[in-house]
Amino acid sequence: MKGGIGPADGSDGSDGSDGSDGSDSSTILITGSDIARPIGVSPALQQATDANGNPQGWWPGNKWPPADLAGLWHNAHPTKFPRNYWSFLHYSITVLGEFVRANAAGVEWDTIVLPPHPTGAALQAEIDELVALVEYRPGVMSEALAQRTNLIAYWRGVLMFDSGSAPRTCDLIEIASHIGQFQAMHYKRKFDRPRPSQISPSLLPPINPPGHPAYPSGHATESRLMALCLAQVMPAAASTPVNPLPESSPLLAMAQRIARNREVLGLHYPSDSKCGKQLADASFDILMQCPSVPPLITEAKKEWWP
Repeated sequence: MKGGIGPADGSDGSDGSDGSDGSDSSTILITGSDIARPIGVSPALQQATDANGNPQGWWPGNKWPPADLAGLWHNAHPTKFPRNYWSFLHYSITVLGEFVRANAAGVEWDTIVLPPHPTGAALQAEIDELVALVEYRPGVMSEALAQRTNLIAYWRGVLMFDSGSAPRTCDLIEIASHIGQFQAMHYKRKFDRPRPSQISPSLLPPINPPGHPAYPSGHATESRLMALCLAQVMPAAASTPVNPLPESSPLLAMAQRIARNREVLGLHYPSDSKCGKQLADASFDILMQCPSVPPLITEAKKEWWP
């Protein structure tokens, strides 16, 4: 909402599908669940008899109820499936169909121009930076591991919401997650960049690298796209910069934090994160042209205080 880092990191936030993460989001926001509803035969009903001793229970003889239940049940007359019973993940897939047909100023989902990833001396400089980041792993380890499959929890931490308080917001964030995953996988296949630990085994990432290329970062793409979408509906406090830097709003800062943690783990180069940000920005412009999204944003805004 939803290949990965080894057997466990399959949903890998943005990087499991480098963002099945999202369902990285969807697993937390599920509105219903599949539960067993066994139906037995009440002993009192089963043992009821008439004056002649004949069974009068609904289902005599421990048999299933008769095929004709018309006398027990009446048909309802719904005209459509309940909107609020749509799972966030499945609704997001319907918008994906709109996304691949939309464009922003002539740019379509697969025509976004991204720069080539660094090579030579610039690549070595990135490897050197990642090696220097290894000593910071203990401080971010718990958070970074949680972000493999649970990105939505961090957005809920910026401003509290869940499927009950803000269902349309949850629809929106699942759409952002799903589009982010889709876009990241497409461009990863195009660039086919090896993971940092393939080049420098000394990085020793604490988890297995995801089962897909590095560039762009799926976590960076997905988290940035989520932040941009949430900025459309959440109160201004979430999207207002806290210092002169334009990227210092709580939402965008969280997206940067998520992306940077992947670098600390040795799974991504800094340029992967930068490219993911560019991909998210361009994908957001296209997403805003999808017919379902502007009305959804209008509804989601009503879930928040002014």
